[in-house]
Amino acid sequence: MTVKVLEFKREDWRDAAKTLRKIADDLDAGEHPECTVGALTLIGAKEEVTVFGLGPKCNDLQCQGSMRLGERKLIDVLLENSEG
Repeated sequence: MTVKVLEFKREDWRDAAKTLRKIADDLDAGEHPECTVGALTLIGAKEEVTVFGLGPKCNDLQCQGSMRLGERKLIDVLLENSEG
């Protein structure tokens, strides 16, 4: 399994809806592999948490696993950047 971390320029990723549209457009254009399992967590201004599971193979366990894999990848990237 490969994991790809997308980097959005600071001025581009602050707009959540615009960023989600870009990800969807990139998926449609084939710039990322087909999404079979995905998870998205949104935290609102009043700390409301909304979680979305998506993809044809997504179920509760797959969704949780994808969040854990994403967490691990993010930690790895942060550690790599702090060493340089």
